[in-house]
Parts: sequence; C-alpha cells; structure tokens
Amino acid sequence: MGKQYISTVTASHAHQSDISGVAMTDKYTVTVSSDGYAAFWDNKKDEVHNPSEHVVRKLIDPIGIHHVAAYQNIPPDSTNKVVLLAFACFDGSIRFRYYVNDDLETFTELPTGSTFKANFWTPGFYKDPKSKQDMFIATKASGSAAVYALNVKDEDGKIQIVISSLLGELHITVNNASFPNSLGVSKGPEGLVAVGYTSGDVAVFSLHGLKALFTFYSTDLQIAENIGSSSVPRVLEFSPGGSLLAVARDNQSAGSITLYDVEYGESVGSLTTSSHSAKTTVGGFAHEGWIMGLDFNEDGSLLASCGFDKCIRVWNIESREREATIQVNVTDLENTEHDESIDSSVCSGVAFINRGIRAGAGGDSNEGLCVVSFDRGVRWYREAGGI
Repeated sequence: MGKQYISTVTASHAHQSDISGVAMTDKYTVTVSSDGYAAFWDNKKDEVHNPSEHVVRKLIDPIGIHHVAAYQNIPPDSTNKVVLLAFACFDGSIRFRYYVNDDLETFTELPTGSTFKANFWTPGFYKDPKSKQDMFIATKASGSAAVYALNVKDEDGKIQIVISSLLGELHITVNNASFPNSLGVSKGPEGLVAVGYTSGDVAVFSLHGLKALFTFYSTDLQIAENIGSSSVPRVLEFSPGGSLLAVARDNQSAGSITLYDVEYGESVGSLTTSSHSAKTTVGGFAHEGWIMGLDFNEDGSLLASCGFDKCIRVWNIESREREATIQVNVTDLENTEHDESIDSSVCSGVAFINRGIRAGAGGDSNEGLCVVSFDRGVRWYREAGGI
C-alpha cells in the first residue's frame, strides 16, 4: 500500500436516518438519506472547520431518497453554471432540482409532469463531450433503462432545462425480467451506459443508436431456478476515459470487483485482497462485505471502493494493487455521542474530491475522499504529502 489519507473534518448526525448516497460537485458535497433530505456541504471552507455550521439542507421527499446523480454544465453562449440533481425516491419517483452559479438561493424544482412519478430506481446523466446531445438515463422496475434528451439553455440570463423527449428504452433479451438495480454512465465520447441486473449480469449499451454491445455474465455458479443470483452487481462505474468498467458484485457475504474492457467486451482482471475466511468463494474478493460505493479519480489511475466491512479501499488500476485502506468507526466522528438506534459504520458511498476543489492547505495539490455511512456520519480525507 503506497498512499496515506489524512482525516480532515467529519460531520456526525449529518442526517436523521441512514445516509444512502453522495455526489461531488465543484462547490458542494451532496449527501442524501432515507430521511428525505439532501444536505449540501461547502467544499470551499477552510480544511479545519465544523461542517455542520455551514451545511444547507433541502427537503426533497419525506418518503426518503436512495440515489442521487449530479450534472454540471455551462450552456452554450452563457457564463452561468447550472447544477442539476436527480433524486431517486423510495416511492419510485425521480425528483429534479437545479441551482445556478453555486448559489443555493436559486434552488428550484424542475417540473416534469407525470413522467417520473413511479417505477424508477437508479438515475444517471450523460454529458456529451462533443456538445451534441446530453441525456438523462434511469432504470425502471419493468427491466429496462429509459433514455431521455436533456437540453439546457440560457435565454437572456434565464436558465431553461427540459427533460422531455424519450429517445428509447434499453433492453436485454436474456433475464429481461430481472430487476435493473444498478447503473453506470460513461463520461467518454462513445456514450456508453451499463445496467446491472439482479440476475448477476451487466449489459453495456451505446447511447448513440440505443443498441446493446456486450453482456458480462455473472460468474456465480450457485444460481437456483426462480431464486436468482447471489452475485448481484450493486455498483457500476466507468473510468473517466470510458475504456474500463468496474463492477462490484456480491460474493456471498463478501464483495468482488471485476474490471472489464468495454472496447473489446472482455474481463481484464479483478481487484482482490487475501483472506482466510471460509465464507468467500474461490477467486478472492475486494471487501469482506458487500460493496456499496465505487468511484474513479479524475485521471482514472485510482479506484475507491467501500462497503459493509466498514472500510474504504483505494486501488491502483495499473498494478491492480491496494494503495490504501481506511477503516471507519463511529468513534472517528468529532461528536462521538452515539445513539444506540443508529446502525454501524457501514460505508454506503464514496467519492473522490478532485485537486483544486477543496480549500485549505494542499487544496490545489492533493486529491481527497469523502465517505458516507449508515452511522449518519460524513467523513472527508485528503491524501498525505504534496503540500
């Protein structure tokens, strides 16, 4: 292990219930929870501060939020930056909010009629690097993933956002009745989207033409009829260039990470750590529990993972070796008063913080990490050295 990460600040009791997701924008760390709120934590505050004194909370849906996806863009012929957020709620709806120029006073609901009222699960955005057509994608309980045109314009200083035209739905013919529980969207010009199914399989589609390219089948040999797979792909993440897809699957009580080359449609290896546990299948695993979060850093050289074993691991993609392991515990939080009703420190999401995002010492030269957990805490770290 070649890297060390230093804890900078923490927020205890960040939400009233389990924290289910995190999204990183230039200005804010955005966390969501089953309490129905989105919390906006200011990345630009000095490294040594109390995050809870500067957080802004917005009620999205009292029924609770389980996923969040963020889109940032400056429309053509405009100087206004738009951040659009998609919140997936437990009633099957997706709710959209946006704000302009990092000002939460402009926080506005985007009306979408009845389109996103029910039957959706995982949201994602595709920002076309060639500025041809941005898209919004969401998996549906019916087994498909719906693709919509996303258009953002600045008309005389007034932002106009439209998510309306259904471009098509993505299907696979094998195990089509399986629930599409995870989604990954490429940032590259190829416009790829990956959908993970509870059958254990992951299908990769092209958004340009809406066609299926590959299906990466589960290696789980313990599939029973009418029961499904124990190798559920919980998280999917494309590398920044779009050439690799990282798939985190359940591996009985552990979690595995497989890397796939999406140009040729083949597995190129796994990220594993040694274990003496008799509970894991042959072939190694990445975590001693199910994996809940994945994120590549800005240049794609590192992948962060986290999960039920209460730790974050940082992997070197070239060497396939662990660079760092960070173990979390409720006692890490600055406010160590612990409500016994709060779940343990299961890590439910992780996000890299790019260089230049954070304020304080090393903000422009060190990458950082943020992890959220079921103990209702948010923890921020930065890579040691380089200041």
